Amino acid sequence: MKRRFIGALLGVVIIVLAVHNVPLASYLSRVERDRLTTALERDAFILAGHAKESLNSSAGVALPSLQPALDEFSKTSAALVVVTDAIGLVVSSNDSAVEIGETYANRPEVGMALTGVPATGQRASQTLGQTLVYVAVPVQSGDRVIGAVRLSYPKSFVDKRVQRQRWGILLVGAISLLMATIAAVLFANTLTRPLRRLTTATEKLSAGDMQSRASDAQGPPEIRELARSFNVMAGRLSAILQSQRSFAGDVSHQLRTPLTALRLRLEQAQAIAGSESEELREALDASRHETDRLQSMIEQLLALARLEGGDAPTVDADAALVAYDRALMWQPLAEEKNITISVAADSLSRCRVVDGGLEQMIDNFVDNALSVSPSGSTIEITVRHKGVQVEIDVCDSGPGLTPEQCVVAFQRFWRSASTQNEGGSGLGLAIVQQLATASGGSAALLPRKDHVGLCARVTLLSAHEST
Repeated sequence: MKRRFIGALLGVVIIVLAVHNVPLASYLSRVERDRLTTALERDAFILAGHAKESLNSSAGVALPSLQPALDEFSKTSAALVVVTDAIGLVVSSNDSAVEIGETYANRPEVGMALTGVPATGQRASQTLGQTLVYVAVPVQSGDRVIGAVRLSYPKSFVDKRVQRQRWGILLVGAISLLMATIAAVLFANTLTRPLRRLTTATEKLSAGDMQSRASDAQGPPEIRELARSFNVMAGRLSAILQSQRSFAGDVSHQLRTPLTALRLRLEQAQAIAGSESEELREALDASRHETDRLQSMIEQLLALARLEGGDAPTVDADAALVAYDRALMWQPLAEEKNITISVAADSLSRCRVVDGGLEQMIDNFVDNALSVSPSGSTIEITVRHKGVQVEIDVCDSGPGLTPEQCVVAFQRFWRSASTQNEGGSGLGLAIVQQLATASGGSAALLPRKDHVGLCARVTLLSAHEST
């Protein structure tokens, strides 16, 4: 969250800097070029004033007043100066590569200046092998042009000056971006730290920790207000859930006594009736059977209420040992139905599970499998260690379930058509799922690929990996 927030802020800053600085850099580059050109024009006209007196004097090429002006100009400017007479012959220059008496009348800018028109621009110089930026102005005496003064820079010199301005803008942008980064980090820490705490509290609450609360003492006012609202919601939710659990537990507990009394009365009635009436005996047997079923359902509801209360500690359990033990316990009942129970288990099969939970889950799976398996079939219990998990499968050869039924089978009181007459409560798989979740694992029903039937699977965290 923090990185995304900082990235978003910096993205906005970069866009703002780009929108502001790119046009600014272009504008300043143009201004710098115009400034250099204007400076050249000003200096050219100043030097033309000095050259006017010398070109009008009788001293000829001696130019007693121009050379000191060129020397002084060269101390403060890198521009190259060429002064010509009226026919374009060089009479003075601060460029050592230019010879006195050399003709410059063939230079376009000098030729234009000798006609009395100032020239400004840039062109490629074949003599120097580079592009020049120049200013050429006429030297006039009255209406007569008596010479020309040309000032020039290599274009690379101008480009460096312009580039220096761009680097200045880039430096300012980099400093702005650095300051924006620092501000974004500080702002993000101020904003995201309480959000992270609120997120952590929310995740704990969703994981079943009903005591989870968010701190409302730090952060912006809006987040503190949100934290207070969350705490109020969490408190109300905790109270509602606790009330529901207490109600379910109390009701189930209170029903035990009258059900026990009812069962005793039915047994007494059956003893009194004896064998006098076959129909009465069958009715009493059916009533006692339904009473036992109702009592079993209440016990399972109590187990669910305890599991939903949370805070169930997990222990290390040897899944292979538990599987062999439960198979041994169920084998006599399986033999009565001519069903075999087989076990195949990996050696590394220790897992983390709620204390006593693995026995209950395997018992529920085997009980369901026995109720649907045909005579002569085999119930296969398989324990596999797969990476960081341990899988326990109980597979039968019964009628199986559709994929849709495999999903809804874990709902409370759901029973398939094949078990409607078996007297089950429809809570066994709901308890299995609750035990698996409390152990940090999961439960699922999977149709068998190669046989008719169903595989009931519970997946738990391996104790070998967790240590």
